[in-house]
Amino acid sequence: MIKKYKNYSKECKRQNIRLVEKNLSIQTFSNVSIKIDKNYFVIKPSGVKPKEINIKECPIIRISDGKKVSGKYNPSTDTPTHQILYKTFNHIKSISHTHSKYATAWAQSGKSIPIYGTTHSDYWAGKIPVTSYLKKNQLKNYEKNTGYLIVELLKKLKFKTIECPGVIVAGHGPFCWGNTYDSAVNYSEMMEFIAEIAYFSEQIKVKNKLPFYISKKHFERKFGKDRYYGQK
Repeated sequence: MIKKYKNYSKECKRQNIRLVEKNLSIQTFSNVSIKIDKNYFVIKPSGVKPKEINIKECPIIRISDGKKVSGKYNPSTDTPTHQILYKTFNHIKSISHTHSKYATAWAQSGKSIPIYGTTHSDYWAGKIPVTSYLKKNQLKNYEKNTGYLIVELLKKLKFKTIECPGVIVAGHGPFCWGNTYDSAVNYSEMMEFIAEIAYFSEQIKVKNKLPFYISKKHFERKFGKDRYYGQK
């Protein structure tokens, strides 16, 4: 392993362990990647439990073509999806993919998660959208085409990545991203919480949708031009 990548591999391992600690991952499901610079990222090894990862052998991936340039481990099978997202959105620093229970249930339903309350709109400017299913002729490059599917969805909805820090891939599960190393996992945790309370809201029977002006206010006080949430 190239020595300069060691700290990034250590961070990658830490973030994958965080998924387990937050009950967002079981066994070897799920993966987090960390961007190293404009050219490379490091990702969880395929089929390896996070705590057992040897950071000296973590797979380092070139963003331009998705090729592994360092590390003995085979990279996550979802690596091409991560590669397409990093290549398209060069400002994001981390990506997280999980099979968390409630978010995956929404994925299996093929439904987007509507905004039922301000908890949701504190982090997403609109619904948490779901992709379409890949077509049969796209299976040859399944993971790469999944990345393109996510990119196309964001462009279609005209969402910036800060306005929509994660989506649900139909029949599969959620992918989240962020501008810091912690944020992708944090958004995965928040999406799972939102997915759960949205599920219970539907069980109770939602009669009135949250007015748009309220959801817009909640999002903008955290992420808008004149945001005032938190400390300076």
